[in-house]
Amino acid sequence: HTVRRQSIKRGEPRQMPSLPHTAESTVREEHFSSRRKQLEDYLTKILKMPMYRNYHGTMEFIGVSQLSFIHDLGPKGMEGLVMKRSGGHRIPGLNCCGQGRMCYRWSKRWLVVKDSFLLYMKPDSGAISFVLLVDKEFSIKIGQKETETKYGLQIDNLSRSLILKCTSYRHAQWWRQGIDEFIRKHGKDFLTEHRFGSYAAVRENTLTKWPMLCLLATYTVFLPLYFPRLSPEIFMKRPVVEGNRWRLDCILKRKA
Repeated sequence: HTVRRQSIKRGEPRQMPSLPHTAESTVREEHFSSRRKQLEDYLTKILKMPMYRNYHGTMEFIGVSQLSFIHDLGPKGMEGLVMKRSGGHRIPGLNCCGQGRMCYRWSKRWLVVKDSFLLYMKPDSGAISFVLLVDKEFSIKIGQKETETKYGLQIDNLSRSLILKCTSYRHAQWWRQGIDEFIRKHGKDFLTEHRFGSYAAVRENTLTKWPMLCLLATYTVFLPLYFPRLSPEIFMKRPVVEGNRWRLDCILKRKA
């Protein structure tokens, strides 16, 4: 830390911001709003200092990640470290006690909750491992009976069942309640089926009427396909010298 402090550029803020010294119990009710503002300013100053912002302990304590401050991703939901269960792979050379029980690999992941999807990242690199979309079958269950895991949390949608392990039943209940309340407040349009079996509601006063979803390996791309005079047979790279390789429908098929 001494070397890192000495290597900070001169133009960057170096002094640690200070918190108010007044005890919480002595703050009057009419001063609560100003107290919240002081705390917000403190956290903002901390996050402006690269040495503290990029430290994993700071991110975990405050509950933020690289995606927290990207406005275009929608409102910020819960974030935090969880243990994610593998997709049913047995660990070679390891036997579990008990009839009908399986051994799973558990890995640390940073779970991010947004209005229309959940994703988890690798904590060290920030690489997105998987995106779980909110749809009409989205549901959350907790408990060992439902998840086959002590303090387990199971999140389902039409295509995936995600099993997470928390540190306690209270921790699992905290995640379940937080995710459920956030999705029902900000992403309720995705919880029901809409016309023509679409996952998304009709949006008025927009240029794009028919969104198509293309899932890639590490990130999600929302590609609007329905524009006047735009056809799936359009070539995205011209002149055409490689057959149909760069035709729009062929690109989507290849990516999918």
